[in-house]
Amino acid sequence: MNDKLYYAGTYHHIYNRGTLQTNIFFDEEDFNYFLNRLRKFKDKYEIKIISFCLLNNHFHLFAKQTNDKLKIGKFISDQLNAHTKFMNKKYNRTGVLFEGPAKTKFVKEKIYYKWIVEYILLNPVEAKLVDNVTKWKYSTANELIVKDKNWITSIDELIMIYGSLKNIKKSFEELTTNTVLDKYDFDTDLRRELEEK
Repeated sequence: MNDKLYYAGTYHHIYNRGTLQTNIFFDEEDFNYFLNRLRKFKDKYEIKIISFCLLNNHFHLFAKQTNDKLKIGKFISDQLNAHTKFMNKKYNRTGVLFEGPAKTKFVKEKIYYKWIVEYILLNPVEAKLVDNVTKWKYSTANELIVKDKNWITSIDELIMIYGSLKNIKKSFEELTTNTVLDKYDFDTDLRRELEEK
């Protein structure tokens, strides 16, 4: 990670997958452990989670660093280490769980924020696990539609992107198998970079 890109007010797309593309979540307890740790570490490191989605063999986060001293790198390192220890103990395994350190992409331009949020949330739809992003249990979309407050997602950051909670929920409900992200006229080089998983 390039420390020059990690300072207060910066936005980052963070992702990782299981070593050899194997699962990092096998059941609901595994997903919930990761989410509980995410809630803990985002508070500890003062990180704002703008969008998240967990699938069986990988995850995505769109996050904002709010403090110059509390780095996203340390936040995600603690997150992955905690999950690896949990999985190794639960499944009586040893060694690495993830294929390496988390990958991060510095996102400078605000015009791309909405695209990244929706790209992340559409992962289970693209994988044909659900036909609408709100139906995938382990994501920002489901959290905001189903749960009553106490969100992992930073709602104030999403409102800055979408304008209101009503607009957020309406947009999420419209993210289906018919959604084509190319409708957003964004820089194709950035799109290619973000899609490297």
